[in-house]
Amino acid sequence: MKGKWKGAAACYLVLILCGVIWLYPIGVALIKSFHLNGFDNYKYVLTYEKISYFRVIGNSMFIAITAALAVTLIVTLAAFAFSKMSFAGKKLIYGAILACLAVPVAAVTSPLFAAVKSLGFLDKHVGVIMPLIAFNAPMMLLMVKNYFDTVPDELLESARMDGASSLRIWYEFMIPLCVPIIANVLVLTFIYSWNDYLVPLLVMRSQENYTVTLAAQYFMSSTYQSPTDVARIYAVMMLLTLPSIIVYLFSQKFLVSGITAGSVKG
Repeated sequence: MKGKWKGAAACYLVLILCGVIWLYPIGVALIKSFHLNGFDNYKYVLTYEKISYFRVIGNSMFIAITAALAVTLIVTLAAFAFSKMSFAGKKLIYGAILACLAVPVAAVTSPLFAAVKSLGFLDKHVGVIMPLIAFNAPMMLLMVKNYFDTVPDELLESARMDGASSLRIWYEFMIPLCVPIIANVLVLTFIYSWNDYLVPLLVMRSQENYTVTLAAQYFMSSTYQSPTDVARIYAVMMLLTLPSIIVYLFSQKFLVSGITAGSVKG
């Protein structure tokens, strides 16, 4: 009993320490954002003429939501095929897709820029959305396939015997059974797309198409770093990260359940 208490105490101590480490930067940014002018710093950001805060949020929201929905649709279909169907070269194709996880985004910036430019997608939302789908899909495919592997094959075989097509089995059986991992993919892809900096930096040119990461960089580079400017920069950071924090807080239950269930085959 005493050993159990010590183990629990050690666990809580580690969790509290991690919580302090993660929350400390947010707390510092929040305090500094009210420095000197208080809420006027936030008012300045919200009414800034050169870059509209609400337009920036709208751009990032559109890109992140579109990428999340597209990735979820693609990887659920692909995971169903790799997990529950048999076809020539399945293992080879799946291994090739997972090998893409070893390629950093920075290593393909030149061919990515050339491809986006040749397609006429520079300074357009689609020019950011398509690379984000490509970069997020392999990891999400791995997670969803592992989750699909936990669904008994006998359940699907009985549906096939009743005459159900593969597509019908996918949307009538697999999708309802795998809501936690689907929500997981939606949330993670949304957050990764929201926080991405390199792809928007390569594609976007006009300020009206800036995402939150580009807007944050613009605010930092266009000020004189006076105490007032620094406080406003912290206000910008808080306002630009607020939507993703809200999404994460409301969806953390799905994140935990999806990761846990997808990591164990049973």
